Order: sequence, then structure tokens, then C-alpha cells
Amino acid sequence: MNFKNRMIRFLVKLFQPKTLNLGEEKRFLILSTTGLGDTLWGTPAIRALRKCFPTSYIGVITSPIGKACLQHNRRIDELFVVKDPVFPQLMPLHRKLKKRKITHVLTFHTSQRSILPLAAILGAMEIIGTHGINKGLDFLLTQSLDNEEMHEIQRRLDIAAHVGAHTLDSSMEIFWGQEDERIADNFLAELNIPSYLPLIGFHPGAKDGFKQWPASHFIELGNLLIRNLGCRLIVTGTPQEKVLVESIVSQIEGASATTDFPLLATAALIKRMHLMISNDTGPMHLSLAVKTPTIGLFTPTSPNLCGPYFVENAIPIAKKATCLPCLRKKCQEPFCLLQIGVEEVYDSALRIFYQKEKHHHEEPTPQAQCHFDC
Repeated sequence: MNFKNRMIRFLVKLFQPKTLNLGEEKRFLILSTTGLGDTLWGTPAIRALRKCFPTSYIGVITSPIGKACLQHNRRIDELFVVKDPVFPQLMPLHRKLKKRKITHVLTFHTSQRSILPLAAILGAMEIIGTHGINKGLDFLLTQSLDNEEMHEIQRRLDIAAHVGAHTLDSSMEIFWGQEDERIADNFLAELNIPSYLPLIGFHPGAKDGFKQWPASHFIELGNLLIRNLGCRLIVTGTPQEKVLVESIVSQIEGASATTDFPLLATAALIKRMHLMISNDTGPMHLSLAVKTPTIGLFTPTSPNLCGPYFVENAIPIAKKATCLPCLRKKCQEPFCLLQIGVEEVYDSALRIFYQKEKHHHEEPTPQAQCHFDC
């Protein structure tokens, strides 16, 4: 155990209050202070908690991007936002949380070492998390679940199941407001896209360079789709990705760019698309959450752990890592992603459109209809 964790152990023992006992009442605090994808992975478990405990308090400690994602989530009673640096916020946050009388802490994922110790001095009856992913602070958990290889959504569902919130519904969800609808609708109205044309989205950026499929591949793919499908293309990105997005848009006829949308307006826009093609990054998870057909480009990350999870209209394209051990953030070029060719992604797009057309035109046979009614 390193020095920081020894100090944390000492301080937690020093300040730890008596365990709360509220009888049968359960009051939940969820720890989820990482990125957009991590936040969305927790929404099935949050929904399960609310359905199984409709009158219980549910609070979430989250990040600024998590707040943007969860601010309209009707399953949640209260959000507590932590920013870096975290330390100056700990005492005010502790005072607020003590008043909430938390009985159960569910640790989904935290980037900051101090969040779990903060939860440990609230007097909760149980602190539940996954063994081995808590920066060496597993000793703060009262229930440490085995760190088995599974999808991140299922890992969070297993944590929720431990307190009695069981579900078979693993679909992510996101809620937005009327202003987000207005932003998306006005943007599309200005483009004046005929309703009969397919609308396809690209997201070519990613926080890490090793997750970015080459811009030249997106350009070639975009021109191929427009030429053969007669579609319209929208390339999304963050303000920091504006140069990348505009360079791609400038080389695809009729393509449009958006790099200044609020998060939930981006979700509303993606909902209106017929297909989203994205690197393994936040907007890909947004697309899955709003149930837009999605093609995700993976490598070296595994879609089995962080890709589409029991989603019918999604195709993950993944290749094995080319370097062992994988360099990840030290990688200067996305060597792994170079294994994914334009034709492979194009063929996957055609497959999705073919399946949609087939589903649209097919009439159920009497036998199939009878089976459904039964």
C-alpha cells in the first residue's frame, strides 16, 4: 500500500461516524465521476434502482460532462458535481451529503482518488464496488465484487443487483429538453435536407489519438456514401475538434459540420439520423443510447467490454492490437485502426440500410403473427 492510501486509511478511521440505521429505508449515492461513455453505461442500473425503489432517494456524484448528460434524467433526485482540483470541494460536499443520510453507496467508476474516501465517512451501511479498480482503495468497500471480464454496463447492473435492483433491461438512456429539440430542428431546417434523403453522421474525433480512424478514411467513405446512396452527411465534433471536422467537411460534397452544440442537443440531432459512424468515443455511446443505427470503430479497445451491448441495430468493427504490449496513450499514430478499411465500413453501412428496408417492406406471415400473439 502506498503512502497516500495509508494516509487515507488513517483519516477514514479517524473521521468515520457511526453507521446509519434507517430500518428498511434505503437511500442511494452513486459514484460516477468520469467521462460521457462511463456515465451512460450507468443509466440502466440507475433505471433499475428507480423501478425497484420508487420512493428511495438517489443521488449521483458526477463530473461536469456527467451533469450535462444526466441533468434531465428523471430517475435521479440530485446531482453533485465535482471538478478538478477536487480537494477544495470535499468539505462543502461532505456537509451536503451528510444531510442526505446515505445508507448505500454504489461505486461505478471514479477518476479522483478522494471521492471514495469521502463516501466512506458518510456512515453508509454498505459501500459496494468492483475489486481492483479503485486505485488501491478496495479496503474502503464493504462489499467487493469480483472483477470478472464483462461489459461495463453489466458490471454496473451487477452492483445495483447487489442491493436488490434486478433487471433484464440493459439499454442506455438519455433525456433532453425542449431547447435541445429546438436547436437540432433549427439546424436541420437551415440545411433544408429533403425528407427522402438518408441522413448519416460521422464523428471522426476522440480524446485519444490512438482511437481516431484517419481523416482521409472518413473523407473517402463520405464521398462513397454520397455517390452511391444519395445521402446527406453531418460531421460532429467538439470545439477542440473544429479544425479536424472542417477539414473533412471541405472535402465531401454537401457535407455539413457542427462543433458547437450542447451535449443534449447533439443527442437530439443524432436521434434524427438514419446512421451514425463513429470512433469509440462519447458520441458513439450517445448514438446507442438514442437507438440510432450505429457503426463503431474499435481498436485497441474491445467492443465486448465497452461497445454495443444487446443492441440490434449496431455493428462494431474491431481488430486486434498490432503492438504487444499496447502503447495506448503513448501511441503517436492509430496503427491498429489502419487495419479497418473504407470498404469494410461502407459494406457495414449498406448492411444496416438493407436491413432497415427489408424490415420496412416485409409483412409478417400468419404463422409469425400467431407466434407473436401467443
